[in-house]
Amino acid sequence: MKNIRLSVFALVSVAYIVSKMAPYDDLSCITKPLLMPALAVWFIHETRRHPMRFLRREILAGLVFATIGDTLLLFAGGAGGALFFMLGLGAFLFTHLFYIGGFWAVVPIRKGYLREHAWWVLPFVAFLVLFLWWLWPGIPAGMRIPVSVYAAVISVMVLSIINLKGHISDKVFGPMFAGGLLFMMSDSLLALNKFGNAGVDAGLAIMVTYILGQFLIAKSARDILNN
Repeated sequence: MKNIRLSVFALVSVAYIVSKMAPYDDLSCITKPLLMPALAVWFIHETRRHPMRFLRREILAGLVFATIGDTLLLFAGGAGGALFFMLGLGAFLFTHLFYIGGFWAVVPIRKGYLREHAWWVLPFVAFLVLFLWWLWPGIPAGMRIPVSVYAAVISVMVLSIINLKGHISDKVFGPMFAGGLLFMMSDSLLALNKFGNAGVDAGLAIMVTYILGQFLIAKSARDILNN
């Protein structure tokens, strides 16, 4: 019974991935909105001794908005798809903002790793500029500013994890950093899929990196809270 909640999350994740590989759209539509709630139930139980901690509330809020985003993006391929895509993007924007707030509450930017190692910002800025430059022709004019803002915010989210280095144990920092990069990779693949005109459906890779990234972030936040 100890790991039943984690097993439920794993089962829902496997069911969703299988539904994408099959493909079986009905199962995919059922399981996708259940992914983050299943992870949230596990996280709530694992951090139940710290109900009032700010980091806990921020991670849970992020998972709530991720659930909203997952649900909205189910409709992005149909009528009114552009609107649902933008609403889903907005929901995930809040996910990243909540994560940033939670990580900065653990270590403020002015006291963290980035204060003495500001050069870490440069590769993220370079990636952001090059990635948007590559995608720019394929992004509809009305979406260019929201997509750019979103890309900048997810970069800040990963940097807020880097800012924790040296202030949390390496055993916690490593998985959390990996989780942030996987989440960023998932969103990058989603943007390529949507605007890159590559002719390749990266849907499975998007979701695998997303699920792993979210789990590693939640697990690492659990470890910080329980330390």
